Parts: sequence; C-alpha cells; structure tokens
Amino acid sequence: MTSTINMPHDRQPRSSDWVGRQFSRKEDHRLTTGKGQYFADILVPGMLHLVFVRSTHAHARIKRIDVSAARALPGVVAAVTGADIKDQIKPLPQPVVVPALPARYPTFWPLAVDKVKFHGEPVAAVIARDKYVAEDAAELVEVEYEPLPHVRNMETALDPAAPLVHEGWPDNEMFALTFTGGGTPETQAANDAEVDGLIRAADVAVKQRYRVHRCGVTPLETRGALATWDDGDGMTAWITTQRPHIDRLAMSDVLDIPAEKLRVIAPRDQGGGFGVKAPFYREPILVCYMARKLKRPVRWLETREEHLMSVSQERDQMHDLEVAATKDGRIVALRDRGLADNGDGCEGVYWGYLMPFLGAALLPNAYDLPKCDIKIRVACTNKAVLSPARSFGAFPARFALERSIDKIARRIGKDPAEVRRINFIRSLPHVTATGVNYDSGDFLKVWDLLTKTIDLPKFRAEQQEARRQGRYIGLGFGVGAELSGVASSVLVPMENQPGYGAATVRLDPRGKVLVFEGDAPGGQGHETTMAQVVAQEFGIHPNDVIVAHGDTGTTPFGSGTIGARSGSYTVSAISIACRFLKKKIARIMAHDLKLDADPSDFVFADGQIVFTKDDNIRKTFREMVERIIMAPLNLPQGESGGLEHTAFFEADAPMICFSAHACFVEVDAKTGQFKITRYVTSEDVGTVINPQIVEAQVQGGVVQGISNALFEQFVYDEAGQQLTSSFENYKLATAADVPSIEVHHEAGTPCPHTPLGSRGLGEGIPGAVPGAVTNAVCDALQPFGIEIDELPLRPDRIWRALQAATQKTAAE
Repeated sequence: MTSTINMPHDRQPRSSDWVGRQFSRKEDHRLTTGKGQYFADILVPGMLHLVFVRSTHAHARIKRIDVSAARALPGVVAAVTGADIKDQIKPLPQPVVVPALPARYPTFWPLAVDKVKFHGEPVAAVIARDKYVAEDAAELVEVEYEPLPHVRNMETALDPAAPLVHEGWPDNEMFALTFTGGGTPETQAANDAEVDGLIRAADVAVKQRYRVHRCGVTPLETRGALATWDDGDGMTAWITTQRPHIDRLAMSDVLDIPAEKLRVIAPRDQGGGFGVKAPFYREPILVCYMARKLKRPVRWLETREEHLMSVSQERDQMHDLEVAATKDGRIVALRDRGLADNGDGCEGVYWGYLMPFLGAALLPNAYDLPKCDIKIRVACTNKAVLSPARSFGAFPARFALERSIDKIARRIGKDPAEVRRINFIRSLPHVTATGVNYDSGDFLKVWDLLTKTIDLPKFRAEQQEARRQGRYIGLGFGVGAELSGVASSVLVPMENQPGYGAATVRLDPRGKVLVFEGDAPGGQGHETTMAQVVAQEFGIHPNDVIVAHGDTGTTPFGSGTIGARSGSYTVSAISIACRFLKKKIARIMAHDLKLDADPSDFVFADGQIVFTKDDNIRKTFREMVERIIMAPLNLPQGESGGLEHTAFFEADAPMICFSAHACFVEVDAKTGQFKITRYVTSEDVGTVINPQIVEAQVQGGVVQGISNALFEQFVYDEAGQQLTSSFENYKLATAADVPSIEVHHEAGTPCPHTPLGSRGLGEGIPGAVPGAVTNAVCDALQPFGIEIDELPLRPDRIWRALQAATQKTAAE
C-alpha cells in the first residue's frame, strides 16, 4: 500500500517539524508486546459476572419469567427481570440523551417489560461469582412467550394495517422530515413543484430505486461494563465507550446518582469503535444498577453472538431517486424519497433514526445541486435498532447518487469522470440545498490529482483493447464531502450534546508534558498525533508527551470520539492550550533576561527557547519550565507560577474534508466473479499531522466499505429470527479479499478555521466505496447493458443480471 503527499511549493517540511512527519505510533509497542490495557484486562477483586438472557422471539408478549432455578444454583448471587427493575430504574428517554428533533421516542428499560420487540432483546439477567456459573444459570431461566405478529420490512411497517412495534403509537413511523424548501409546508410545496417542473423539462432524467442492505461495522473487541459502588465515594464504571462524559451524565440521570459521585472510565485501549460504541446502551445501565444494589463489583463482557444480534447494524435504507440533467451533463434537479428500517428504535442518544437523518442531509455530497426535493421516513420494525457506523447514515445515499451520475453519463455519452467534474462545487464556502455548510477546500484540485494519478485516458484505451480480447475491465468513481468534526450548531439539535473540543495541557517540572482529553479513542493513534502536535508547539520530542484520555474524573468534558473530531476539534484545543502556555513562558523569559520583547519574538525548537532577534540568547525548555513551576519568584506583575491550561475549541462554522475514490475491476462475464485490481484515493485533509496514520484511516475505511458492499449482511428469516449472529454466517472481508490501496493527499488547502489547518478524516471514508465499486463493475459490463442498483454486490447477482441480458438479446 502506498501513500503520497503533494506539498505546496512554498511549504516544504523543516527538520524540526513534527506536524506532517511520519512518526511510528506510540501505542504500538504495548499493543504488539501484549501489554495493551483492554476491557477484559481490568480486574477488580471480588467482582461478580452478569449474563443476559435474551429473547428467542422477534415480537412476543412475556407471559411469565421464572428465575427460581437460576437463583438456586450454587454461586448465583442474583437474578432479575424487567418487572423487578421497572420501578427502580428510570426508563429511557431521559432529556440528556434525546435530540431536539421531532421524533417519537419509545420508552424502554435495560430489560424488556411486558413484551419483546426483537430477537435478542434482554429479558433477564443472572449475576454469579463465576461467569461460567452465570452462563449455566441463564440457561435455567424459563420464559413463557405469547408470539405476536411481527414486521420485518420497512415498507410493510408503514402500512396502516401493520402490527405495531410500540403499543400506544398510531403507526410505526418514528421520524419523517423534509430537508429542502424552507421551514413551512407552503414553501416546501412550492419547492417540490419547482423541482418537479425541472425534472419534467430536463434533457435527460434518471429514476431508480436503490436498496442498501443491513450491515455495519464490527469492532474486534465487543462491548463491556464493570462497575463498583461505595456508599461514600459513589460509583466508578469502566465502559467500552467512545463517549465517557455523555455516559456519565446519562447514567447519573437514569440511576439518580449525583454526578459528582459517578466516574466513568473508558479503557485505555479499545479494540475499535467505529461509531458502534458511541450510543448510551441499556446493558451498562443494568450493570451499574446491580453493582449499587449488591454493593459488589459487577462485570459484563459481551459475547460475539450478543454483539451481532444487538448492535453493529446500520445502513438498511432504500432511496427512490430521480436526477435530471442537461444534455451536457449539468445536473439541474434532484428528487429523493428515502426510507430507513430502524429496528425497534430503542437506543440512547441516536435512537437509530439519526443515521438516516444525517444521511439525507448529506445527500448532495460534493455536487452543486441547488434544486433538490429530499424527504426521509424512518420506520420501526421488529429488529435490533440501527447503531452508528462510519459513514454515519450516508453510505446508502452516497451509493444512490453515485450510481445515478454514472447512468446520466452513459445516457449523454460522456465519461462519468467528466460529468462529475462538471457538477462539483467550485467555490467554497458553500451551503447545500439541505442547509449543510461546507467551509473550505478545493474539490477540483483533489479530483484532478486522482484522475492524473490513475491516467484516465490510458485506462480507457486499455479497456477497449481488453474488450476486443473478450476481457471486461471497468473503472468506477465515488466521492465524499464528509464531516470534519461536528460543530455545536449541528450537534446540539441533533444529539443534545455540545461539539466543542477540549483539552488540558500540564507541564512537568522536568520539561515533560501531560495532555488530558475526555474523548475515548479506539485504536486510531490519538496518543501519537496529539503528542506530535504538542511536540510541534513546544519544540520537544513526542516521546516527552503523555496523553491520557477517556476518564471523566481527570479530563475536561468532551463529547466523544465521533465525527472525525480528533483531527479537527480536539487537536485544535490542544494546540490552543500549548500556545497559551508558550506565551506565558515567553513573557517570563523576557522578564528574566530583561528583554523588551513580545512572546512572538521567541521560537520553541529542538528543546530550546530562542530569542529570534539574537539567537545567542536562549534557554532550554526544561530550564524555563522548571523555573516557573518550582521557583515562582520575581515573576512579572500579574503572572503566577505553574504551567497548566485547559482550552476549548469551537469552529466558526461546520467543517468538512473531501475524498475521491477510483476503483478498477475485472469481471468474468461467464460467472459473475470479479476482482478489484486497483484502488486509488485522493484526499484533502488540510494539514496532515501524521501521514502514516491518515493513510491507515483511509485504508481501514476503504476496507470497511468493501466489506459492507460485497460481503456483510444481517439476515432475518420469516419468523424474524436473526440468522447471522456468528462470523460463520456474517462474512467480513479479509486481507485476501481486498486490494492494495493507494492513498494520495492533496495538502494545498489547509483548513482556515483550525489553528494547525488540519481537518478530521476518519468518519466518512467508507461512504464513497459502494458507488465506486459498483460503478466499476457496471462500467466493465457496459457491452451487456448491466446496471446494478442493490447491495450487496455479489457474483450471483451479477450472474443473474448477465443471464437476463443474454436472454433479452436472444429474444430480440
């Protein structure tokens, strides 16, 4: 796998720069030597083990639960049901985890009460001294169900005659919104009519239903929670979470524990998150409740079967999309009717529907589409609720639009690359038809780097020659204008959470630096990139920087590792805190040396603080830090000893990054088998902090996108039973299934809103993949007129399309 950075001519890296330098990950030594500190490594003396009993039905009334045999088993400490806890634990929703959006929010507890709504919903829990005893006891719990009619299809769910997932609701629609045309029914109707007129009058229009199946992201490490209780000190809970501060607030409200008595710690190392560990889930609530009730440490570690039955499920949308264009390929109007299958919708913070909500808002992507009519509906069904995944809600919408653009290109006889370039947003900032702000960047520069790298004319010539030989090779494109962090102006209404970045920087008397930040990474390399930012600011080595994260008892409030916040918001807060302390150090140094100098007259580099007007005047970084902390005498008026500062960063406007992908394939027209022969990306991430880590983020995102588009699929049978609860049936892409991924960064457009010019990148990368891969397959098979509009993209579907095309040709 390769990576290149196109540096602007006036900005070549200096030897003392740490930002922009490839630096081996600080985390990797402990991880590769078996010294990582994952959830399963956390042990507390005397801890008990909790095991859930889960529903075997998709929809059923709970007539009776008998836990007497489980309680009687030696080693069992407690067994509880929904009826036991209903009056002891507040149900969700609670205000702290409810978005400020017009949706219906179902009421639920950690354990099902009265009825179950999906196969795998927790109905009881057993707590024992040993996890194996707990598992044996769970099998002794007897549950008598009265099966109810279930609904597993999103369209059927919206039928007035469909069984209700949530009693008391008039129907199964959880959320619906019109994203275009203003805020009143009148302006929206006028916009709808205008878009309809443009579509009818257009030179060319493409109308198609696109379907993306239920799949998601699967962290290597499953979820877990361990809680301890002390009547004096309160509760400490270790939770595999991306958002420990949010979990702390929500847990405090649900269990009526004063916030100052509750500490949530995310394990130092987590085996992936990808969005899955961002919601406020029901299981940790019960763990914490039982720890307080029993006054004993209680631990729950999720099995892979539980994980695949309950979380990691996203996508699952269909889009009836119409795109109209001129004969030259300029898109003049777009109309979309989106529908999402949300499962039962029971999940704190996201409630499942926030993913399709944001996906619809991001539908215009990087294209200049001023006239759009976009509406989304979200249905509840008897499945597990959608949980967040990279390319949050946008994966299906990206697929639909990218496929439509290729179809328009073929209709007018232009290369899909040319049609995309015609329609890219050319001037930023830009506000899309759905009201999303794109702050800065240069989409055309990134696109041109991609097409130059792949040598598009050369490939088209090779494609024609291959067809003459009876070989079918193709090229497909996909792009993504993605979130670079999430501003409070977006996150407060969407999640009822703030978006700012926060960090505390503390200097040690020996010249070392400690950074405390409240988000909880899952293997992205935050310790390394954040240390590089500190090293750049203070002119020291990254190994002299320690980063602590994810502990609500020691870190400033943070909204979590979501939406590519680290490379945009969190490192910006770190940079601001460092610059505040640098100015203080410089002021005191100028005072000590009796210099008439401004803080900007000093440079921090190579462990030295140098007076730029006379570089013979200098002191070591350690010398000045130790003087200020340990000998705070004769300081300038108004200054105090100590070197610690907490900074917050909020961007002036929501920010984005941009990524463009090209996928090459070869298809066997006899079998439908295909191989991805090359995959190339081009990104604008502003200032690159560590190329190695950015490259890994892109490669990982592409692999997840390929895995979603080609392999993964959650399958429910006619009775609503989940059939894909193990890796035997839920297929993930392996190293043998993916190509070498070439990553190229266009570094000429630093973000103007962040101190370093950096952008966050990791969140949206998978979204460009399904369009790129499917477009490549369809491009290869154009001699047969093949168009694929549904995922997953598998050889059997391609083979059937080829057979249908052959039969059609024969009939003609």
